Amino acid sequence: MNALFIRIAATLLYFYSSEKRKKFRRRHSSFGQLNRKLLRAGIIGEHTYLVPGCTVADSRSRIGKFCSIAKNVSIGTTMHPLQALTTHPVSYTGEADDLRIPPENRIEFQNKTPVHIGNDVWIGLNVVIMDGITIGDGAVIGSGAVVTRDIPPYAVAVGIPARVIRYRFDPETIERLLKTRWWDRTPEVIARLPQGDVAASLRILEEIDAAGQPRRNA
Repeated sequence: MNALFIRIAATLLYFYSSEKRKKFRRRHSSFGQLNRKLLRAGIIGEHTYLVPGCTVADSRSRIGKFCSIAKNVSIGTTMHPLQALTTHPVSYTGEADDLRIPPENRIEFQNKTPVHIGNDVWIGLNVVIMDGITIGDGAVIGSGAVVTRDIPPYAVAVGIPARVIRYRFDPETIERLLKTRWWDRTPEVIARLPQGDVAASLRILEEIDAAGQPRRNA
C-alpha cells in the first residue's frame, strides 16, 4: 500500500511541475502532433510551426525554418479552370459520382502547384496563399491577406490581393541577412546573436564566416 501511495505521489509531483506539464502538452497536443507530422514529411523546416486549422494543399510545398504560421492559413489553394464549359473538377478528371466524361472530351489542367515559403516568415490569421506562390525569407503577411503573386524577401504584405507596403529593413541589411542566413547556424551560434540588435548579429555572423567556420544545413 505504501509503495502504491509513493508511486501515485511521484506521478502527481511530476505533473505538478509547470515545465513538465508544458512539455507533456506540447508533445501530446494537436499542435505538436501536426508539426511533428509536417516536419517528418519534409514539408516544414526546424522550429517552424503551423497552428491547427491550417491546410497545405500540395505535399510538394516547402516551408523553411523558424516560420510562424497562424490559425486558418490556407497554403496552395487549388485552382479551377475558367475557360472550360464548367469550373467543376469533372472538366479535367472526367469523373463525378455516376458521371464519366471520355478522355477526348476532357481538358488538360493542373489544379495545383507547390508553394515555396522561405525562412523566418510570419503569416497572420486567415491568410490565403494561392498555388505556385513563392514567399521570400523574412517576409511578413498580414492577417486576412490573399497572396496572388510572389512576395520578395523581408517584405511586409497586406490586403486583397496582397501588396507590399514596406520592408522590414533597408536594402543593405536585407542583402547581408540573405547572405549570412542565420537560420542555417547551429543552436550555439544562434544563441549568441543579440535578438534586439540586428547590426550586431550580422557582425557576429560575418566574423564567423570570415573565420571559415562551416554552417549547419547550409
